[in-house]
Amino acid sequence: MRLQAGECQQISRGIAHIFSSGAFPIILGGDHSIGFPTVRGICRHLGDKKVGIIHFDRHVDTQETDLDERMHTCPWFHATNMRNAPAKNLVQLGIGGWQVPRQGVKVCRERASNILTVTDITEMGLDAAVEFALERALDGTDCIYISFDIDCIDAGFVPGTGWPEPGGLLPREALYLLGKIVQKAPVCGLEVVEVSPPYDISDITALMATRVICDTMAHLVLSGQLPRQEKPSYIHPEAQPELVEWT
Repeated sequence: MRLQAGECQQISRGIAHIFSSGAFPIILGGDHSIGFPTVRGICRHLGDKKVGIIHFDRHVDTQETDLDERMHTCPWFHATNMRNAPAKNLVQLGIGGWQVPRQGVKVCRERASNILTVTDITEMGLDAAVEFALERALDGTDCIYISFDIDCIDAGFVPGTGWPEPGGLLPREALYLLGKIVQKAPVCGLEVVEVSPPYDISDITALMATRVICDTMAHLVLSGQLPRQEKPSYIHPEAQPELVEWT
């Protein structure tokens, strides 16, 4: 899918409005190219604060273009061009398989972002992976944005997605990682993407996505982040201009 510049503007402005109000934004998709405009919307109301991105996925999504277009494989290349979302605070969990483009891996190396493959996570253990993710994502930042691509889960559990990849995380592993991260970090937003109902079987992918959302909300309550009595200190009342475009 090719997300048009005007559509990006609409998403960014909508997220900026929700975020600046003090509400906790939850974004559902759909195509992962929305990761760029959603983070851009949040960055508009961060002032001089910074956000770390924790990205659950089988694919890095960090190449500049794909087939000469900016699409679902490209959001983090463009998001980490924003001064409020440094590349060093991008942490990607569950990467692996045969479908990770070399161009994207090259960008990760050049920008010194952080990748834990499924093998890394299983060998180091879930708790160590959580600590790694939090240490890198929170280094000099004020909040964390979570992008959860449903295809980080092994394809046998989530058939309803456009780019299934065998060998991913087990559902219980992904939910454990997610829960620990949410409990230990100031989370400013969540997106769950790449759910495709026409490809689904017995709604199991949709149920997994629902579980991600419900678990996140529950852990936000358990950690005292919700309900909010006042706006978090990282929300700046005035919007700054959108300095990075999607063309």
